[in-house]
This record gives sequence, C-alpha cells and structure tokens, in this order.
Amino acid sequence: MDVGVADPPQSSTPDLADPRWFLADLHVPERWCGMLRVDEDVIDRSNFLDTRIEAPLDQVVRCSVAQAAAATMRGGRIAWLFHTSFCASTLLARALHLAPFTVALKEPLVLRRLADARYRGWSLDGLVEPCVRLLGRPWHPDGAVVIKPTHVALNLAGDLLAATPGSRAVVVTCSLAEFLISNLKKPTSSQAKIPELIERMLRASSFGARLAPAALRPPDMLCAAGLQWAATREIVRDVVASAGADRVRVLDMQPLLANLGDTVVDCARWLQLRAPAAALAAHAREVGARNAKAMEVPYGPERRAYEASLVVHHHGEPLRRALEWLRNVVLPAMSPEAWATPAAWPASGRVASAS
Repeated sequence: MDVGVADPPQSSTPDLADPRWFLADLHVPERWCGMLRVDEDVIDRSNFLDTRIEAPLDQVVRCSVAQAAAATMRGGRIAWLFHTSFCASTLLARALHLAPFTVALKEPLVLRRLADARYRGWSLDGLVEPCVRLLGRPWHPDGAVVIKPTHVALNLAGDLLAATPGSRAVVVTCSLAEFLISNLKKPTSSQAKIPELIERMLRASSFGARLAPAALRPPDMLCAAGLQWAATREIVRDVVASAGADRVRVLDMQPLLANLGDTVVDCARWLQLRAPAAALAAHAREVGARNAKAMEVPYGPERRAYEASLVVHHHGEPLRRALEWLRNVVLPAMSPEAWATPAAWPASGRVASAS
C-alpha cells in the first residue's frame, strides 16, 4: 500500500537540514532520534503523527541526539497548540495548516516519548531543545510550524515554551459537561485509560494535594472522567500563570465551533502566523465541513450537537449523578481560574484568563 513515503534516500544518513527528514520517534534512554523521510502530504493527511502516522515507522533511520543538537538547521516561527482533549483541537490544527504559510504537526510521537519520560521521572536534560529544533524546521521559506502536542504532554508545556523563546501558544479546552459527553461516545478501551490519565495529570500539578480522599475514589467512569478534566484544567492554569498571559491564550471549544473562520484568523494573528486572513478563513470553513479525524466524512456543528443530544438522552441520569458528585467532591478544590469557562476569543486583543 502506498503510504506517501518519499523515495528511499540515497544515503542512510539523514539530512537534518531538510524537514522532510521528519523526527518520527525518540528513544530517551539511548538518546537517539528516529528520522523518517516523508512527503509533506503525509504530514497533512495523517490524523496524528504518532504511531498512527501514515508512514512506516519501522523504516526510521537513527541519529544521536548529540548529532541533532550540533546540526545546522534553518529556524522559523514556531507556535504551540495545547489542548485538554475532546475539544476540537485537531480541527483547529487542520484549519491552521495552510501551506506554504503554515504547516501543522498533529501530536508528534516524540512529544509523547518526552511526556512519558517526565512522568516516569527520567531526566530530560539535553533532549527537549534538539527535538523542538527538529520539529520546528520550516517546510517552506518564511513558513511557520504549528505544533500540537498530545494532551498527555501538558506536563511538558513549560519546557516547550522555554525552548522556543518568542513563541506563543493557544490552549483549547471545553466545558465539564462536554468532556463527559465526549467520554460517553468513546469505546471502553479509551475509557479504560482514564485512571492512568488521572494519575498523570495529578502528578503534573499541586491539585491532588487539595483534594479530599473521597475525590481520589470516583465511583464510576463518568466521575473519573470529571476528575481528569479538573486535574487537566489545573495544569492549564499553571501553564498560563508560569508563562504569562502575553504568551498563552485559552480558547473554549464552543466559540471555535460557532465561528470557525473568524476564530481561526484570530488565532493565527495571535500566534503571529502570516497566512492571508481571507484564504485562511475560507480554508477553515472547508475543513470545518468535514470530520477532522476522517476527512472523507461530512461533519459540522449541527451534527456534533445532534450526537451530543443523543448521548444526553440515553445517559441523562448517569450524567446528572456524575455532575452532582463532582460539584460536591471535586470542583470545590479547584482554583477559580481553572474552573471558569474562558470568554469568547478576544479578537480585540484582550487576553482570556486561564481555564
């Protein structure tokens, strides 16, 4: 099957100045990068650039992190798209991907590797900056790269911002009810990951110390998902507080869906991307008419709202019980900034508060 991989390289040594030699993997203990030569179409077409990339990961060529750190690479503007999961961040990434102005990297595997290493307590000394430099190589002259890490990599957000002075970030989030509804739409295999995600998020902030013991024993999947949401929003609050509102803005999913074209243009302006506003808005509307994770499938806000209404109809009582438990046990421990829903995207330049 044609997976879109470029012609086999003439040499087994990757050209680190060429962004088509994509940083597809990272071995943290042995400190080597897995480089894979791909066409730009692979970057655009792949829903995620982790193990689901539409290219053969078993064909990566190794180079040492030390070699990458010493390599001469062309730099460019890097922007960050963080998210809390189930919040249309993939849609936003696709909408911002408009070559030759901007290329969006959706959840590169290397950032998951670094996040896992941080979670396990391994040293990241000397790893983050070379990896970010490799990811940030521009694909076109004067082009920018928007990097969307997996939500699990929120524990790296501060490191990633520190490694890219002058970069800005958008954090996409959603309401508690929307998060619970999205979890109900997921298969049991995804729901089974919630306990580990809770542990990861609690370890990345001080929120766990403020929780009563009962909050750490959610009675069912929905309550556990709500605890995950709360812990994740606390990390977002910490990221904004640490990096500063002049570098990080928070965007709620609903304004994004309600006015996709204008919101994408506002995001691009904030991230200092140079894509023409009219072309970007038109591209966003085109992308918004499709399922961001299955582009051949028509989709949109109306379909999303209809699916949510079906979930509420079938799971109304469990949702009510979960929300009541969360309001009594978990939400009182949250900081006001983490709990509050952010205002609509501040096109006027006013910075939204963390949420």
